[in-house]
Amino acid sequence: MLLFGFSLTGFTLSFPWKLEKNFEEVTGTPPFMDYPVGVVVDSAKGFFWVSDWGNNRVLAFNREGKLLKSITGLQGPVGLALSDGKLFVVEQKGNQVKVFDAEKLNLITSLKPEKSSFREPRGIWIDGAGTVYVADTGNSRIVVFGPSGREVVSLGKEGMGDGEFYYPRGITIDREGQIWVVDTAHNCVQVLSKEGKFLFRFGKEGEDEAGFRHPRYIFIQGDFVFISDYRNHRVKIYDRKGSLVAMIGGKEGVGEFEFSYPEGLWVDEEGILWVADAGNNRVKAINVSFLLQPKKYLLSLLENGAEGDFFALWERLSPQEKKDPEVGELAFRFFQKQGDLDGMITQAEELFLNDEARRSTWRKTLGELYYLKGKNLRKSGNIENARDLYAKAFRHGYFRSLFPLAWLSFLLMGGSNILLLILALLLLVLLLVFYRLKVYRRRWSRW
Repeated sequence: MLLFGFSLTGFTLSFPWKLEKNFEEVTGTPPFMDYPVGVVVDSAKGFFWVSDWGNNRVLAFNREGKLLKSITGLQGPVGLALSDGKLFVVEQKGNQVKVFDAEKLNLITSLKPEKSSFREPRGIWIDGAGTVYVADTGNSRIVVFGPSGREVVSLGKEGMGDGEFYYPRGITIDREGQIWVVDTAHNCVQVLSKEGKFLFRFGKEGEDEAGFRHPRYIFIQGDFVFISDYRNHRVKIYDRKGSLVAMIGGKEGVGEFEFSYPEGLWVDEEGILWVADAGNNRVKAINVSFLLQPKKYLLSLLENGAEGDFFALWERLSPQEKKDPEVGELAFRFFQKQGDLDGMITQAEELFLNDEARRSTWRKTLGELYYLKGKNLRKSGNIENARDLYAKAFRHGYFRSLFPLAWLSFLLMGGSNILLLILALLLLVLLLVFYRLKVYRRRWSRW
């Protein structure tokens, strides 16, 4: 595991990226990929497709890297998409989108614009309704096809204005139907409404954290936007407002978290980022689940006994994230496993404030914890603080603390002298009772 950190102005973020696997060799002829560009994951069947651009083929692997299927004889395959049992392959050199049966691999149809031809298209996305969006790169536009395969509309044109592009490549649609376009030669990302109206853009040319150098492809998972920053040899991660969250890479190389001209991206349901590391002729699978599913990831660390990693990552959460009741309960369990009573009390106090649904449960837990802490302090001779904790335990409904609370309160009020006085009074009362009984016996004996 690597804690990959970077600095932004004013704060530092760290994320536990983990390399799952590099896919390089192919069991077949030729035995290696040559500049892979597109990648798409079929989570239901447990394998992924790669467009092997230099070898003019598309390959399907299982997650162990075994070659399952291949489609050969293509013309520069780049962008890929899966929809309704069909595999869509953008042919850069063929100026078309070929549609195959994903099981039998037979060609079903081809998509081409009706009004004007494609010119070296690159990216593709298919929304939930079956609408197909293709980045017609050479024509600097987006061509939209309906589910029937007929052209519906063309968005954008070459230019410098909002909603105008220059060699767009990646495209995706978010859950609101907004269209995200990687405007490659303008080194930015433009976001359009579902009707194609310009909304906003972010990015500029540069090698710094805010810059892009010919960005390529884009993928949105949850609230995070993943973009391959081609000539900066990195993958940048943004929120859906266009603010930078994290980066992976940045230096060309063959290391675990290094790339050489990354192209296509996919993030599957398990939180694995798949990157077509084109210049290194491989596909990288990187676990980014902590970013996407932090609670699930923290739970797995706790259950697998990786308590050191758990605490290191939990400490890096923001104060707001720590207030999440599910995260807070995980932290409580961590301190419980450590036998850290103070840590348990701190977390239970936070949960008592933040977990409205289980406030009564945490009130009871706090009562027990205060009692235990008070008991420890009493044994060490810290009577005053012990009394205060017994009082807090009693206020939180732990009535077992009443007697030690009363006793310590009594002692702190000079109880040793008072006790002697009380004992003397009790003895006097007993003597009086004894005397009265003796008098009554004498009277009864006369009768």
